[in-house]
Amino acid sequence: MSTSPARSARVAPAAVGYLLGVVTVPLDLMGVLAAPFAAGLTDRIAQCQHRRLTRLLGVRSNSVPSGRRAAGYLAAHAVVGVLGALVLALSGLGVIVAVAVVYGATTGAAVPIIDATEPGQVSWATVLVLALPGAVLCFLAVQGLFGVVRAEAWCLRRSTRPGQDELAQRVAQLTTTRAEVVEVIDDERRRIERDLHDGVQQRVVALSILLGRWDRATEEAGRADLQRRAIAETGHILDELREVSWRIYPAMLARDGLSAALEALADRTPIPTQLTIDLDERPPRPAESACYFSASEAITNAIKHSGASAIDVDVERDGRMLRLRVRDDGRGGADPAGHGLAGIATRVTALDGTMAVDSPPGGPTLITVEVPCA
Repeated sequence: MSTSPARSARVAPAAVGYLLGVVTVPLDLMGVLAAPFAAGLTDRIAQCQHRRLTRLLGVRSNSVPSGRRAAGYLAAHAVVGVLGALVLALSGLGVIVAVAVVYGATTGAAVPIIDATEPGQVSWATVLVLALPGAVLCFLAVQGLFGVVRAEAWCLRRSTRPGQDELAQRVAQLTTTRAEVVEVIDDERRRIERDLHDGVQQRVVALSILLGRWDRATEEAGRADLQRRAIAETGHILDELREVSWRIYPAMLARDGLSAALEALADRTPIPTQLTIDLDERPPRPAESACYFSASEAITNAIKHSGASAIDVDVERDGRMLRLRVRDDGRGGADPAGHGLAGIATRVTALDGTMAVDSPPGGPTLITVEVPCA
């Protein structure tokens, strides 16, 4: 009983999507004709058909055909749409005939649609004779409806399938990205080693010296002072370890998600930071990680180099895309090829995402990161 509402919730959008595919055939033809002189219009029509297929009919496709492929897709879809209209018309005609025959057998009225012009010509025996071919035709009609939807999906996937040149470019990009990721990982390891050596290790050495002095001290007041300093140094060591572990991968990000991790990051930032987070559901973990470390690096750059007095961080999910914007009112001039931002770009590119840096001299600086959530 509980599955019936869910099924109707799926059937209704699919029916609307099918009907829209039929009635938008003239729009497809207009897009094909406009391709030579108004390619933008053709692309927008293709985008509308892409949204119809993905949102109403549940077809999976991350890309939208554009340019010549958009025109070819619309031409193919127009043919499929006409076929869909024929299947729909024949299905409707079959329903009308079935209803008329049953009505004639029940009331004894004439049924001119099957050439039974005299009352009483259609009986229940006629209904039984027509039941088997009617059931076969009904099955074929349903298969025709599903076949049209599958043909639409095939046309879309065929139009968005990458060509040989695109595949070669993609392989080259992945090869470069892999090398950059390895380099970034090595840089991160060296940074962690420096943090441990220059921070934690030095404090541990200082603690050992204090404990040695405490062990050799004879005066009670001196021992008490050294003990207090040793306890304070232990607290500093714990703080350093927490800071290092937070920079490696904050436990809050894995446990509570991106929103909580960004809130904690904003609380730890000495510059006033305004967060705007619009997420209906938790994004995939790789996308969360990429956006968090992008925000962390952008905020770190703003603190160290920009002289900013305020930072705005916006996070939103737009369909299959997670978008992060970090804006500061500093002096600008951020270099996308710099070590930190280049590391962000590599991390984002490895997930098929993009990063854009807009930082004119004098500011402000806006860093935009988009990561797919598929």
